Amino acid sequence: MEKRFMIMTTLRQLSHMIFILIISLSLTLTGCDLFSTADNDIDDPAEPFERRELPRALSSGEMQIVDGSGAFGFELMHKLLESGPQESHFISPLSILMAYGMTMNGAEGDTYTQMQEVFGLQEMSREEINQAARELIGLLTEFDDDVVFNIANSIWYRDTFSVEQEFLETNRHYFDAVIEAADFDDPDTVERINEWVSDKTEGLIEEIVEDPIDPLTVMYLINAIYFNGEWTIQFDPDDTETKPFHRPDGTTADVDMMRISEVENMQYTSGDDYQAVNLYYGDAGYAMTLVLPDEETGLENWLQNKTWDDWQELTGAFGNVTLNLEMPKFELEYEVDGFGDILQELGIVDAFDYSISDFSRINPIQDDLYISDTRHVTFIRVDEEGTEAAAATSVEFGVTSAPQTVNLRFDRPYFYVIREVESGAILFMGTMTDPS
Repeated sequence: MEKRFMIMTTLRQLSHMIFILIISLSLTLTGCDLFSTADNDIDDPAEPFERRELPRALSSGEMQIVDGSGAFGFELMHKLLESGPQESHFISPLSILMAYGMTMNGAEGDTYTQMQEVFGLQEMSREEINQAARELIGLLTEFDDDVVFNIANSIWYRDTFSVEQEFLETNRHYFDAVIEAADFDDPDTVERINEWVSDKTEGLIEEIVEDPIDPLTVMYLINAIYFNGEWTIQFDPDDTETKPFHRPDGTTADVDMMRISEVENMQYTSGDDYQAVNLYYGDAGYAMTLVLPDEETGLENWLQNKTWDDWQELTGAFGNVTLNLEMPKFELEYEVDGFGDILQELGIVDAFDYSISDFSRINPIQDDLYISDTRHVTFIRVDEEGTEAAAATSVEFGVTSAPQTVNLRFDRPYFYVIREVESGAILFMGTMTDPS
């Protein structure tokens, strides 16, 4: 996909932090009171607006998924910072967990437990994970009418490959997965899969599967999520000015900088080496939290040491202030480079090794079934009106030898038997030499 806003590749510092909230939504799900008073001398007048709240408390299972995806998100970001400390990164821990939640339903043994541990779900049974995912999908996509947030899942498998119905039905029931058996040798299949992703992300992500599909690929598990929210307090386009943005290498770039001035009752907090602000969407059920590390500390040093627990502490410390704020408009298209390698470094090892992987819940006979590739693609646009963002995560399954396609024509003499399969008892047997 063509870069629509090339200058935004310079926005390395700010976009590192925007990932934290926009998709994983962890700040709205931690159970913290975002309107609580911070311990940093911030005034705490009446709430500036009535915040839409979740219609019910999160279940313990939902909380474990939120905590697990949040902790995983920080671990993944640390890995991305190691490989590209001066680059912009944008990920969706929630999208990744949804795709791999479906994947776990096909796994057994160490293949299953490794994924379970990496996503922080080791205290939950398979049934509890599935049920919590189902409840969380419904909760997040329905509670704020002024914000669009959609989660979609799908399973596409080669029509000559046998798949356990229990695996398909489990993911259909708990993850609302669309399921289709397709001819992977037909180029139209690639187009249809990518059209599905494009449709579910409102055109922000146009491709997740490349043409042609490898002959050894037998299945794709795909998650797509889409977010579109207008700021509760919007920026005036007339106040947007071209100003310098300082890159981590010391150079600067001119960017469109949005501004709000003298806005009362905005949510702010600060620490020894950072300042942070909440910018809300719609009825304030969703928010973007922006964190600006002190110049001496720098973004890489600040974020590399932060954990999910640190983040929960930060998001529980906001108070109200009168705010003057400037932030850049930008668009960013992103894909995690070497996503499968990173997941293996984090602990999902067996699933990527055909010699030890155990996906017997997908196909109990195909013992070389493994994750042959995985992708995580994201997009975000931030302007005066609000934020539009999307993510797609794919899990590609392959085998080491192509599934056999057999063409068999009984057009010459043959032997045949009628039998009871379980006992093997032969009821009839015969030969056929002339069916005319």
